[in-house]
Amino acid sequence: MPQDTKFDDALIDAFVAALRQVPGTAAHLAAPDVMARPNARFDFLVEVEIADKPLLIVVEAKQEAFPRDVREAVWQLEASAKTLAATETRHIQPFLIAEAISPGARVTLRDRGVGYFDKSGSLYVPAPGAFVYVDRPQPKGKRRALGSLFYGRKAQVLMAVFERRAEWLSVKEVADASGVSPPTVSQTLTDLERREWMETQGSGPAKVRRLSDARAMVNAWVRHISEQKPLRLRRYYVPASGKELVRYVAEACQTHAVEYAVTGEAAAQIYSPYLTNISQIICRVRPDADLQCALEMMDARPVHEGWNLGLHEVKTPEDFRNLQEIDQIRVANPLQVYLDLLIQGSGRSKDMAEHFRHEKLGV
Repeated sequence: MPQDTKFDDALIDAFVAALRQVPGTAAHLAAPDVMARPNARFDFLVEVEIADKPLLIVVEAKQEAFPRDVREAVWQLEASAKTLAATETRHIQPFLIAEAISPGARVTLRDRGVGYFDKSGSLYVPAPGAFVYVDRPQPKGKRRALGSLFYGRKAQVLMAVFERRAEWLSVKEVADASGVSPPTVSQTLTDLERREWMETQGSGPAKVRRLSDARAMVNAWVRHISEQKPLRLRRYYVPASGKELVRYVAEACQTHAVEYAVTGEAAAQIYSPYLTNISQIICRVRPDADLQCALEMMDARPVHEGWNLGLHEVKTPEDFRNLQEIDQIRVANPLQVYLDLLIQGSGRSKDMAEHFRHEKLGV
């Protein structure tokens, strides 16, 4: 019988309408007497005729769906489909619908032969004799919700667990490493579990976690930043170049106690040399009064073109955690450097990013 679940009528209507848009298909929400199945658990049933073949779709509805949510739903749907099949001559098709289904969850559903629909308009119907596959990107608002892990304090948590990805970590250890509050850390780690990027041991206060699929996490982050604008930079010309310019920046910032971190091509070159020369330096900096003093010490002047120093202002001190100091130069952590290379978007930066990921990140 239908579970006592409140779901969005608009989502149900959109799902049935999407089925009806498939050529040669009729679909309607099953009547209450058809849905009265005491031994089966589902949210609702849809009666469909597609390519002259009758089909009964058994549906579970969710707000959002990630891989772990999907696995749990699939077990329930498969059990319900088996129960229904005992009294049905129609093919029973398990189906999950949601406001948003993550890319990883979509793959899991396709692998298990479970249909899906979400409000992006994506529709997958793997019925016998009738195969429908419409794959659409999430609307901007839903992409932002699914990508919320990669913003702000949650992103700081991801940086910390990636940096220590070989270790089993408690919430407190991650909070200490990231500078993020324990409740936010706990929520973020739970989100990683839902995506099946993190494994756990123990329970309660003794529970520890370890990043188990760093590659999947980084790939998802790359997909997220592919839709972001390049870093907003304040551009300057400094009468120096290459390694000398990096030294100028480091000495000026250290002299005036300015928090900074070299990133992008210059940082990647420090970690893992790849290019013969670097003509532009990008730094993450805290925008305080002493920054102007550091710029004056470097004899830096603002320019629109011909710049060789770009400053990206970062407002929270936590963004400067997990830096590395190499030859007295503060460098952003390797994952941040990789992401900044990609978001800058130039052909050379992307080539360097590929080299850097292989040589330094190893994922």
